[in-house]
Amino acid sequence: MSFNQFRLRSDILKGLKDVKIESPSPLQKKIFKAVQEKKDLVINTTIEDKPEVGYLISLLNEISQSERRQGTRAIILAGDKDRAKYLDEWIWAIGYHSTIESACLTEDGDEKEQKSALSAGPVVIVATPSRLAHLLEENRMIFREVQQLIVDQGEMISDWPQIEVISKRVIGKCQRIFTAAKDSKELREAEKLILQDPQLVTLAKKTSSKTEPKEKETPKKKEEEVPPVSKNLTQYYINVPPRSKITTLLAHLDNTKTDSVVIFSASTKTADRLYKILRKNNKRAVSLHDKLDEKTFKERFDRFVTGNVQHLLVGELSASKLPLEEATQVINYDVPEDVNEYKLRADLVGDGKSTRITSLVSKQDRSDINTICESLGYAPEELPLPKTVKEKVSSEKSKPKKEKNSRGKRAAGGKNKRTQSAKPKRSKSSQKLKELPRPTFDQLEGGRTGKKKKKGFLGFIKNLFE
Repeated sequence: MSFNQFRLRSDILKGLKDVKIESPSPLQKKIFKAVQEKKDLVINTTIEDKPEVGYLISLLNEISQSERRQGTRAIILAGDKDRAKYLDEWIWAIGYHSTIESACLTEDGDEKEQKSALSAGPVVIVATPSRLAHLLEENRMIFREVQQLIVDQGEMISDWPQIEVISKRVIGKCQRIFTAAKDSKELREAEKLILQDPQLVTLAKKTSSKTEPKEKETPKKKEEEVPPVSKNLTQYYINVPPRSKITTLLAHLDNTKTDSVVIFSASTKTADRLYKILRKNNKRAVSLHDKLDEKTFKERFDRFVTGNVQHLLVGELSASKLPLEEATQVINYDVPEDVNEYKLRADLVGDGKSTRITSLVSKQDRSDINTICESLGYAPEELPLPKTVKEKVSSEKSKPKKEKNSRGKRAAGGKNKRTQSAKPKRSKSSQKLKELPRPTFDQLEGGRTGKKKKKGFLGFIKNLFE
């Protein structure tokens, strides 16, 4: 997984390349997502995990978008002077191409020079708590623009009163973040004083208590093990006219060109059929289903995650069975019957304004999508039918219909009795989904289940020829 998923500016990407950081680790990615929620955080990590990749990249990227390079936006309090110097050099390297500078304030530095650097309003301050608290009290300084106050290596901190002094001098809305390798009583007391309703960020799996035997027996993953769905996620649906689903899919892919797309279908044959169609239309793709042997499954999946192909077609396989970190777009070619499966697919979508989950809703899918909407309490936003599909449907409707007699030949003298009988009116395929509120994304948080109802033989035939 590359940093392209984070939608970073080229200057920041160059800085990451300079320090030879090619892709985020699972923990770094989780930290990055949590930081964007703007809540106070407690991050369970060690310095070997390089948590700064997660908690600083977003802010540095934001700073790089601004022409203004004065006024302190972040304060990082390190456990010791060596860690402070490392972080200062790291920020300089990442922000080099964006001319982002930081000031390092430690006990072994010249106090007069540090006072001057502090008065200049460096964008990022990296310091040991005792030195920064001393300088702030002497100069009677306060901060009005600080967006992040980070305590790095909380288990190494002994002078918590100085951190409280610094925290009180940060005026206005500010995200406060603690990182620590282990818990302690002192750390808990500091959290109560400085953080407000902090969220824990960790990769450690939580175990259920003894009072919850039913939860232990079920194969479902627990809710706390699943990262929350990003608030940048956008949900759409497209009303698909009869016999136009494949055309709609191709047109939608042409209109929304994204880095990585996962397309879910209800059957293995549909996935393989779509694979052939996408290849015929010069789109790079692989198909996956549970009938593949382990080696073939891995080879195809690796081609997708490494960017060798752009489209992953998934047939009759739950999203919980995909060892995938995230994709830019998820498409429900066939709408799932189960709301939990819809949640699982939504969990695969990454961050960024272009990320989305889109459902192609034909007449046969309408019942399933309405059930999902009723369960979640909201409806996705409707996308207009792609222009090329509209034109194709319109041209087909405008073609004159040939009239035939009872023997199947063209009638010579007008309509026969059979053609004169009244025909039932067709239902409109453009019917909107039930009017429900727009999403509140906390409702999509839930455990990964992977259980999916079988659609039966008739459902299989229906989806195969849709």
